[in-house]
Amino acid sequence: MLDTIAKILEKYTCNSCLGRSFAQLLSGYSNEERGKTLRTALAMEIDSGKEFELEPSNFYGFKFRNNEEFAKKIKQPGKCWVCNNLFENLDKIAVKVKNKVKVEFKTFLVGSRPSKNLIEKEEELWEKVGIDWCEPLKAEINREIGKRLEKILKAKVDLKKPDIVILIDLENFGISIKVNPLYIFGYYKKLVRGIPQCKWGTPKKYRTSVEQIIAKPIISATKGKNYKLHGAGREDISARCLACRAFVLEILEPKKRAVDLKKITKQIKGKVVVKSLKYADMATVRKIKSAKPDKTYKVIVQLEKAVDKKDLKKLKMLIGTIQQRTPSRVVHRRADMLRKREIKTIGWKRVSKKEIEMKIKAAAGLYIKELISGDNGRTKPSIAELLGCKAECKELDVIGIEKIKI
Repeated sequence: MLDTIAKILEKYTCNSCLGRSFAQLLSGYSNEERGKTLRTALAMEIDSGKEFELEPSNFYGFKFRNNEEFAKKIKQPGKCWVCNNLFENLDKIAVKVKNKVKVEFKTFLVGSRPSKNLIEKEEELWEKVGIDWCEPLKAEINREIGKRLEKILKAKVDLKKPDIVILIDLENFGISIKVNPLYIFGYYKKLVRGIPQCKWGTPKKYRTSVEQIIAKPIISATKGKNYKLHGAGREDISARCLACRAFVLEILEPKKRAVDLKKITKQIKGKVVVKSLKYADMATVRKIKSAKPDKTYKVIVQLEKAVDKKDLKKLKMLIGTIQQRTPSRVVHRRADMLRKREIKTIGWKRVSKKEIEMKIKAAAGLYIKELISGDNGRTKPSIAELLGCKAECKELDVIGIEKIKI
């Protein structure tokens, strides 16, 4: 190992670059500490009279007791041949980062982009000593700057889900900050008809949306740049959602992350209300988007002609598998395919001879309006088919949604 150390020290090498070549040996030491220890061990060998081909300036500051001839050769060193004394600038870089960050955060991650020269020098070092015990320069830079930032920013490094990512260009010391989204989970109810879930339908056709109503006070509190609502399914624009539908609101580039969610809950009122707001993450988004909860609907069905009460018993035939081809009203934007959906329970009562109120519990993805009308035979069986007359949805409410485990 001493011969390997000497090979590295053929030119002046700082402690960090020396220690990084043996970073996988022993834990609990920084590379700078490793380098200092290894340099000292080699200095003892040199003082005992052993000869190595290396640059004497690597031992500037050491007091040799026996090898006076070697001591006379020692001069003040220049810059490290590997990193060009980059590690001396880490404190300055950390302060520069502190001055650059203008957003609120609790966790961060440091990334760096080495210059072409640094990459070439590191590869030359690896060619000298191999890569058995070494660590990439980029990893050490990120870690050491991270340590300094934890102290001056009063924040923690998070390798998996940081609030912000700090990227440092090691050629010109430019710094860029990526602010990761803020995710807020909750449940909403839509208490009126005629508004879409998301803002894609506004402002030309609809004045507002569930998404916009929920986002308005949250954007105001977080000072975010934009937002996106991820819902566990969606109700029809003409339907109310009287059950609690899970959602996550994604806030892009928030300047504030710690906001009063109880206060925001009270601010969202009127057409849409929310409850159980809490902080979430992208994993929660994936969970609610992939969930397939059963739903219960209350629907007022308008019939073209009067139907005898005894004929309504035919509606029990709906329980089981329903085959639905993509509805004609959405086939322009969705793949035309045949889907099989399950109806779990069904109940009804007559409102008048031409009107019935129904409660239907079904698997996720069932198109209720087409279940009623039959959509010109694209849904089978349907209420219209079973009763032998035209039928249409007069009113539709979602009154139950199976709870998703978050």
